Amino acid sequence: MRKFLQITAWVIGMAVALLAILLLVAPTRVHIEQSVLIHAPPAAVWDQTVRFDRYNRWSTLQEREPSAQFRIDGVDGTTGASTTWTGKKIGFGRLRHLALTPHTEIRQQLEFFEPLASVSDICFRFADTTGGTRVTWSMDATYSRPQNILGMFMKDNLETDFRKGLIRLKAAAEASVSAGK
Repeated sequence: MRKFLQITAWVIGMAVALLAILLLVAPTRVHIEQSVLIHAPPAAVWDQTVRFDRYNRWSTLQEREPSAQFRIDGVDGTTGASTTWTGKKIGFGRLRHLALTPHTEIRQQLEFFEPLASVSDICFRFADTTGGTRVTWSMDATYSRPQNILGMFMKDNLETDFRKGLIRLKAAAEASVSAGK
């Protein structure tokens, strides 16, 4: 029995030491950035991104939890407008337009209230290029300790969500041009 207690104490001690090391080495700032070339003019891509009624269709949040409730507040597509969501899987959050430079840049604030409170800066940049529009979607987040450990593990999932979202944005924008909208 004494040997079992020694092994148990050693395992618990190692787990605590590992957690302490993770707290110190896990970054408190996370930057995510993904880009895609969309074969559509900036105005068409802008419209799919700035309007939350369209954004909510290609966003991966809706895909993660189709039964989640989404609401748009303010005048959709303008500075100050926001979309909020509530769901069992995706929690409770809000995405709000902070600054809009038509066909060039959208700056947003992403807030999660539940299950864990966090605030992130989101930016979409649109560059008119030969053959279409290059869209760059980025996020900058700061996580306090011990949330920084979660941020470290969430980075890969968020990068995957950004890639999926951009592929869906590309399909929506290109379809809207084909349909003449």
